[in-house]
Amino acid sequence: MATRMILAAALAGASMAATATAVGAAQGSLSGPAYAFETSDPACHLAKLASTGGPMPSSPATLALRWAGYANYELVYNGRIILLDAAFDRGSIFPPLGFLTSDITRADAILIGHGHADHMSDAATVANRTKAIVVGAPLTTARLMSQSVDSKQIRTVTGRGGEVVELAGIRIEPVLGRHSVRDTAVTEPFEKVLQSTVAPLTQAQRDEQRTINSRGVNDPTLATEGTLTYLITLGNGLTVLFRDTAGAITDYEQTMMQRVGRVDVAIVALANAYLNTLQARNALEYVRAYRPGVFMPAHHDAPYNDLWRSTEPIFQVLKDERPGLITISRGYREPVCISTPRRSR
Repeated sequence: MATRMILAAALAGASMAATATAVGAAQGSLSGPAYAFETSDPACHLAKLASTGGPMPSSPATLALRWAGYANYELVYNGRIILLDAAFDRGSIFPPLGFLTSDITRADAILIGHGHADHMSDAATVANRTKAIVVGAPLTTARLMSQSVDSKQIRTVTGRGGEVVELAGIRIEPVLGRHSVRDTAVTEPFEKVLQSTVAPLTQAQRDEQRTINSRGVNDPTLATEGTLTYLITLGNGLTVLFRDTAGAITDYEQTMMQRVGRVDVAIVALANAYLNTLQARNALEYVRAYRPGVFMPAHHDAPYNDLWRSTEPIFQVLKDERPGLITISRGYREPVCISTPRRSR
């Protein structure tokens, strides 16, 4: 029998470390939904994506999540693999992810939050190899079709309501979001200092980045018309929200949350603001809006010559606001597995 260690979403200060451990407390001190984190299944401790040949969870009721750099996540549930964004071959100026796009041999769906290259540069390659369906806003899917993705695999959505993609009992609802806006008064001084401390890119590296960037969308209307948040509802009712950019919460998202009340897992991009205070303020808006039981960061790594977005100071602010919030930050490919028995919402 699989060993499970119980965490509760109301346990103040609980967070998952890089190993498959869990923190518990007396039931009388807990409130709110409880989550069971699977620790014994091989698929739940091996740092290998299922899409690259790693094991699938043995139980169809186990949700496995793996971060794969930038805002890329792999979601595995009930024999299905869903890739959240697809930008893996990032070039030599980035830390290696431990796999290449060419290693991905299986996927059932690819959900693209928005069409910038650092979110979709490898979507066409993966879709063409795996025959996965690809969901995205019109700007994103037009770019995919220009890259010879079969139109039968493409699902174009606007996120303005009433659009649902069904995948073997998994319900995917796209909602119009908004892309982040850089505060140049903050970012430009930091970037000037960073540029003064590292060697400039070589010509080969500049060419490499130019090629990668050419596979994305650069239309300025992407910020308001081409950015999606996804609400993913598993067959047992557990919900995962995916937002790959730290823009303002839209009226469409507010309407969605009025309907669903709260989400179980929120995977949300951290703001590119360098200062923890500004990043935490931004993340706090999402926690207040989505009311997640589990918060996982996205888009928090960076090139060798840039700064990763620190998670722990942000997590503490979130927990001060919402005691019991479970925060989880893992390394590349390291799994987080949640046992998901059916329950009412």
